[in-house]
Amino acid sequence: MSIARERFRTVLSRPDCTLAANVFDPLSARIAHMLDYEVCFLSGSVHKVANLALPDIVLGNMSDLVDVCRRITRIADVSLMHDGEDGFGNAVNVVRSVKELEAAGVSAIEIEDAIPPSRFNQRNPGLFSEAEQVGKLEAAVAARTDPMTVIVARTTALAQFPLDEALERIKAYSQTGAEAIRLAGLKTRNQLEAVHRATPLPLTVLSPPDGMTNDRQFLAANGVSILMAGNPAFGMAIQAIYDSFKHMKEGGAIEDLKPKEANAELLRQVNRTDEFIQLQQQYVRD
Repeated sequence: MSIARERFRTVLSRPDCTLAANVFDPLSARIAHMLDYEVCFLSGSVHKVANLALPDIVLGNMSDLVDVCRRITRIADVSLMHDGEDGFGNAVNVVRSVKELEAAGVSAIEIEDAIPPSRFNQRNPGLFSEAEQVGKLEAAVAARTDPMTVIVARTTALAQFPLDEALERIKAYSQTGAEAIRLAGLKTRNQLEAVHRATPLPLTVLSPPDGMTNDRQFLAANGVSILMAGNPAFGMAIQAIYDSFKHMKEGGAIEDLKPKEANAELLRQVNRTDEFIQLQQQYVRD
């Protein structure tokens, strides 16, 4: 049994709302682990930029995502939930994606109902039919090797349809064996309250509007088990790298950057120096 997956299920079952760390690579996941985050979330958009230097269009593939997830779970003892896009194809493709991602050590796999854009800057290509998405979710659940792996049904229906139609989709997804619902495009508190009444499953949300991000009590009362608060760490990392390179390129003194650098002790913790020194002392023989 995976301890990380058991931990994730514990978070889902609690009555409170847990803040996840939005990570983008093994380094950020390692830091989240150091800070005792129980859950890490890897979004498709930042994963593509951080690891492939690509925008959030269909240029990355399932193997790219599997590689990043594997490197994260090897280095950080965290429960990793990730954006599995649309499962990278139809229901048969979803089966393979789930098996590969599960083998990479993830705890929860999101399968979304939004149709991937076929062109850059294409807006709102729509959602897969309810029947097709139900089949994909059922295939994802059946494909699991470890029953502790959580399949998360991600839906953008709240942003695409009238509320009653969106709720019917959510109810249908809740009957597939998926064990959590991820709400994308949540706009109001009334929507969240209606979703909570419509499904018994725990909910996860990213950057909810209407002041909800800081109202953890309201979120918990309406079924939200996991809150993802956007990707500020990723944006800050990009800006810091850009600023430091620009400073040096323009002739700035390297010494000027020292106050903004991580100190030696923090670097030592991040790269696990002491752990590897201990391994060396224990096993390396002269």
